[in-house]
Amino acid sequence: MKTISFKIIACALALYLSSCAKRNFFPDPDDPGLSLLTSHGFNIATAYINNVPYINPFDPGTLGIGGVNSAPGLELIKTGNTFDTLCLSWQFEINDNTSNNNQHYPTISTISLLMPVPKSFTKTDFFALNGQRFSSNTNAVVLRSYHNYFDTLSGTSNIYFVSIKYDNTSGSITNLAFSGLFDANIGDSILITKGRFDFEIDAATLNF
Repeated sequence: MKTISFKIIACALALYLSSCAKRNFFPDPDDPGLSLLTSHGFNIATAYINNVPYINPFDPGTLGIGGVNSAPGLELIKTGNTFDTLCLSWQFEINDNTSNNNQHYPTISTISLLMPVPKSFTKTDFFALNGQRFSSNTNAVVLRSYHNYFDTLSGTSNIYFVSIKYDNTSGSITNLAFSGLFDANIGDSILITKGRFDFEIDAATLNF
């Protein structure tokens, strides 16, 4: 009797922990391995790299509680040129369906989208990008790997900001939610296609 009770409790606990650690991932029926484009600050980003689906890592938290998607970085990089650079970057890994089920990997690789912006660029200017497209003749993409798969490679990218807005639903902290689409290429050997992101960050952490 005790053995049966223990098994029941163990199963119930396992189900509870697995339900707590689910990430915000909404499978796109037309693009296997990618998440649908959303605009809710879910901190999810997916794309194909040479037709292989990639995704930002998921941290299930302690004992499967408090799991979160890997957050992005958004910063203004000062340069000695006419324009500064707005850098949007995040970690990524192959979406082999294990990272969507409690499997967390350490930093593997980083993708960065680099956009030229005026020296006077501010948060107000960032909001003005809502609904705007950055063309590939001005943008860059950089892939960095810590396991010598990509090493550090750069190319060109297209970026379309679908939505940029403030989100105050989390409480006193004012978060900036932004989503968009992107594609890129590094020469003729690496093609990044059907990229989509839905991010949210604390606006107070921005350096512009």
